[in-house]
Amino acid sequence: MALYQCLLLGAPTSEQVTLFSTTFNECLGLFELKPGHDFTIDCGVQAHYSQVTATVAVFFGAEGAEFPESALLTRLGVPVVPVVSSAAHVGVELPPSLRNINALIADPADTMLRRVASAALQCLGLLPAQRRVFVSYRREESADVALQLFEALSARHFEVFLDTHSVSVATEFQAALWHRLCDSDVLIMLDTPGYFNSRWTTAEWGRAVAKHISMLQLVWPDHEPSRHSRLATLKRLSTDNFVGVRLSAAVLGDVALELERVRSISVALRHANLVGTLRTAIEDLGGTFEGVGQKRSILLKLPSGNSLVAYPVVGVPTSLDVHECVNLSGAHAAAVVYDHLGISDDWVQHMDWLAQRVSAVKWIRSREADWQLADIEL
Repeated sequence: MALYQCLLLGAPTSEQVTLFSTTFNECLGLFELKPGHDFTIDCGVQAHYSQVTATVAVFFGAEGAEFPESALLTRLGVPVVPVVSSAAHVGVELPPSLRNINALIADPADTMLRRVASAALQCLGLLPAQRRVFVSYRREESADVALQLFEALSARHFEVFLDTHSVSVATEFQAALWHRLCDSDVLIMLDTPGYFNSRWTTAEWGRAVAKHISMLQLVWPDHEPSRHSRLATLKRLSTDNFVGVRLSAAVLGDVALELERVRSISVALRHANLVGTLRTAIEDLGGTFEGVGQKRSILLKLPSGNSLVAYPVVGVPTSLDVHECVNLSGAHAAAVVYDHLGISDDWVQHMDWLAQRVSAVKWIRSREADWQLADIEL
């Protein structure tokens, strides 16, 4: 039985079906999930539809589009992503049962339907619901663009960290900065000629590499990057991309769409890194890696033969992750797996408090996985 299923409903065109399927397959492939085996994409509810498999439905709105699956999906609690051509057409393109759900407005520039695929992945738990981005820049050279990105991406429902706007008063600045970096999906690097002349931006870049956070590297005109990272996607800017000291609206749109793609890659790579570390640790101890489960969970068998459901968390763990881990584990032992480097002391104390009160879940630091798995085995 597949782990995930996606239903395309409403009135999708053949082109929309092809584009969405291509992008969806590409994104799930990053998680090493195989079409037809680990997940399915169907137009409508087919005979092989499973009521116990994690499901998301994407409803492509159009005038007169019908939703006969409404009662079934509502009863099963299946999330539906409504897609419409414009906010003004919600009442025309969506049936009444979907008009109370916040719809996704189709972007003509989003030719591969990446925003739609990302929304579906979020509903399946493969991408985090929070869309967190960290802007790294040198104030003397790119403050105007940094602020412009903060405003433009926030308007597109990204949660953007900008040092001048995102740290509360009376908060230890550097600890808050590193904590937010740890919890970001992507680092946007404004690669100006003097970027690496600042010890702060140099540290941000280096710590993003250490945390395996992918980067969208915006390279300034006539500037050749002095450092390269395998985690970076380069986007070279030209003088034509600027209006004065700010980026043109067209370039901002391109950056936002590219960010959708890089975000999927980043989360998948960080998840794969956690899973790889855990696989090595359990096999070194004499246990086995049994396979993957829903919402990025994995099943391990300890040397004793007992099962352990591990829930790798990309970023900073929360009580919601603990709740999800308990739900996924069933009768098995459960553990939240995370990378502790850079997480603030205050949050570490919160996690310790949570661990004491939810004894059903173990906490495993990925960089100490073999040590802590041995302790669980005892």
